[in-house]
Amino acid sequence: MKTSSNFHFQVGEFKLIALSDGAFPVSKDFFFANTPQDMIEHIPDQFHAPLNFLLIDTGKQKILIDAGFGEEHLPTGGHLLRQLQQEGIKAEDIQTIVITHGHLDHIGGLSRNGNPVFSNAEHLITAEEWNYWSERPETMESRTLAPLKDHITFVQSGCHICPGISVNHTPGHTEGHLTVSIESQGTRLLAASDILNDPVTLSHPASYIAAELDPEKGMETRQSFLQQAYTQSAQIFACHYPFPGLGKVKKSEGQWTWMPLEN
Repeated sequence: MKTSSNFHFQVGEFKLIALSDGAFPVSKDFFFANTPQDMIEHIPDQFHAPLNFLLIDTGKQKILIDAGFGEEHLPTGGHLLRQLQQEGIKAEDIQTIVITHGHLDHIGGLSRNGNPVFSNAEHLITAEEWNYWSERPETMESRTLAPLKDHITFVQSGCHICPGISVNHTPGHTEGHLTVSIESQGTRLLAASDILNDPVTLSHPASYIAAELDPEKGMETRQSFLQQAYTQSAQIFACHYPFPGLGKVKKSEGQWTWMPLEN
């Protein structure tokens, strides 16, 4: 069910909402590094990439996967708090936040004026990711994360947030990048974060967003992630795919293709 820029769906007993934070302007060269030109010739040199984020309501806790750019990036981005408010959810209602990685389009909404936005939430991140940005205090990413230091819990691959929801260390895009696995009543969803850039490049996994720290490792991670989703017949939630970012992958003659959720 779609309401404004929110999309409601379920994974077993869990209620989920895909939230649009808006979009952000990018160049084709940045978003599609190492990509055959004939694959992306239809895409403008400058365009707006979608920003999709996920709220999970387990019935006992509300879990948010990343928090978008933050309201200082309005009007194109920074819509996430407004989208939550449309659902009657306030920032203080969120108990857990998974920080998949430290790029600003995922963490910008986590702090404002030196204070955590989600003041009651435990923020989960890998030590690798936290340390990477902490060692770069001159960056906006480090300054955005610093106010969260008393709200941080370090997690490792396979850590369960609660029964049925776990995080997986999937390095490449960044050193400590996380994906999230959700399983309930025989239904699965994998939240990809920035492992994937656009459906058009699924058949060319060597394509990557230019901010990727280790493209070779990123390609290995991407292939493994897609194979896992395919083997498990899991839905995929992709941050930068067209809203609501939901679908499955199929494999034909060794090539991946995207089957978007019919909504």
